[in-house]
Amino acid sequence: MNMVSIAEVVVWVQHGGSLAREAQRDLAGVQRDYKNDGSVSTAIDQQVEDFLVGKIAARWPAANILTEETVRSFDPEKSPTFVIDPIDGTDVYSQGLPGWCVSVGLLGQKLQPVAGIVYSPRMELLFFADLGKRATCNGSPITPPAVTTITRKSNLMVSSRILRDVDLSGYPGKIRSIGSGTLHMCLPLVSPAIIGSLGQRGAYIWDIAGAHAINKSIGYDLQYLDGRDVNYSQMINADPGDDVTLSGSPEFIDALRKILAGS
Repeated sequence: MNMVSIAEVVVWVQHGGSLAREAQRDLAGVQRDYKNDGSVSTAIDQQVEDFLVGKIAARWPAANILTEETVRSFDPEKSPTFVIDPIDGTDVYSQGLPGWCVSVGLLGQKLQPVAGIVYSPRMELLFFADLGKRATCNGSPITPPAVTTITRKSNLMVSSRILRDVDLSGYPGKIRSIGSGTLHMCLPLVSPAIIGSLGQRGAYIWDIAGAHAINKSIGYDLQYLDGRDVNYSQMINADPGDDVTLSGSPEFIDALRKILAGS
């Protein structure tokens, strides 16, 4: 299948986000369940996933679709690959908090991130990078804030369990977490106070694909702490990544890596 615009997917993602937002209004209706890895899941995750898969599969029947809630086989003969996280930040979602989003990423034939949609209904933010186009937020082109140095005023978005993987005692600024690693990767693109994100070891493909494409479209990146590029071919069978991830401008990634290395 030739690569085409996924602009029409934006409406479906917004609808899925609206379904989740309405369900969240009634906390009694959000039953928390736990997966084998200890992460939280709800019936709404599955509902949003089923809706998005149904729409995308009908529109692009020859594409791969990888999702968080349902194990789906990957066919290397198919292209492109859609990656869906129906609710990233399910734990905070189930607690009634706003730091969650719906994410859809598109990977090309070589499993490189080429397009992405990240929608945060409660924060009213819609990030979108279409094929070959610069990302937008709520329809406006993104021009990321100019960040030159990491200071004590710098805000770093981190996963809730990051201190299990990284010693941040040498980092001079502030650390923040709102629940969704996907949003952590997108917020530095529009907030001058936020310089980048640091994700815990073991991220899955659906945790990062959509936001990675959005970052990549404006010249930002996602890398492992040890300097490797993220290899999606190692994650297509629901296997987690094997290192901490850094996202942001190349300058930020280099500066943070040096701080964490103690240099």
